[in-house]
Amino acid sequence: YRTVLIIAVIAAAAAVVVIQMKNRVFGEYQVTSSVPRESISNATIRAFGENILIYGSDGANCINRKGEVLWNQTFEIENPILAVSQNVMAIGNYNGRTIYLMDTGKIIGEIDTKMPLRNFAVSANGVVAAVLDDTADITWIYLFDSSGNTLVYFKTTMKDSGYPVSITISDNGCLVGVSYLYMDNGMMRSSVAFYNFGPVGQNEIDNFVSSYDYMDTVVPLVKFLDNEKAVAVADNRLVFFEGDQKPVSIADILLDSQMTGVYDGDGYVALVYNDVTGQALYKVDIYNDNGKLEDTVMADMQFSDILFCKDKVILYNEQECVVHTIGGMDNFSGNFNSQALLLIPTDKSYEFVMVTPESIDTIALK
Repeated sequence: YRTVLIIAVIAAAAAVVVIQMKNRVFGEYQVTSSVPRESISNATIRAFGENILIYGSDGANCINRKGEVLWNQTFEIENPILAVSQNVMAIGNYNGRTIYLMDTGKIIGEIDTKMPLRNFAVSANGVVAAVLDDTADITWIYLFDSSGNTLVYFKTTMKDSGYPVSITISDNGCLVGVSYLYMDNGMMRSSVAFYNFGPVGQNEIDNFVSSYDYMDTVVPLVKFLDNEKAVAVADNRLVFFEGDQKPVSIADILLDSQMTGVYDGDGYVALVYNDVTGQALYKVDIYNDNGKLEDTVMADMQFSDILFCKDKVILYNEQECVVHTIGGMDNFSGNFNSQALLLIPTDKSYEFVMVTPESIDTIALK
């Protein structure tokens, strides 16, 4: 009995600490470390795992928080397509025939598609699912391994399936999701189809395992959130799917307002709307991966990105930042002392890597 009581007391104390941490309010931040970095003009910067990816039309490089270059890849790309899954990324040129594959530590190699690229996605283990153009009526879906070998491919036509608007692949490379758009008796129609390239899908034609149709709508985005959860975003609905073999629809949410943005991370999906109530500039609805609305954040600021880290959502631009506990309160709302080009959460609560034009800073809220 005494042991049970002690365990209960410890559990209660731990719960109190967790609640206190979630309800902490910070008024400022301090820079705990800083290293200089070389600024590159006309380059795009984004997080890549715990590292920093910088890319432009003539190449890409990856640096760590110490500013050390981990790899450098040169290329000529006018219209880049970038796909990232955890610590693996792929980049190619729209209408090009080469996909460059890297992870956070090294260059993996190149994939020769032999046909013009339209779109692609990459898995966390380096499998690339690509939409390749053939003729006016025919496109192909190809799967390549990280060495550039063709794993499987199949044909899609406007008549039978429609045009592949968006493609996604699960973290383990087993499942592929495709959003198709086609005309059905003069009516616009979309379908979200799933393909299984594991043992379960081997007995199905073209590995096709499930599909869902939506009339009079466009589905410009379908994305796997992990190995068994996926989301499709249409102009009038948000659909969540679940299943590591044959995905099924588990939530279909009708939307009555025009979205201005979609963000995801750590099992959450955020839909951004212009706020019409006058309370703020934007309304941000945050859903979990089961399709449940977990929180609505009223954002009275222009933001360049929305990040998720565990139970936190972070909205920021070059001058301002809001850190909010999902289902809870704002933990921090304030201004940066430097121009924040990029913010990356770290393993520590309320600590971030902030990339400025001149430096890479580690900052901690206090």
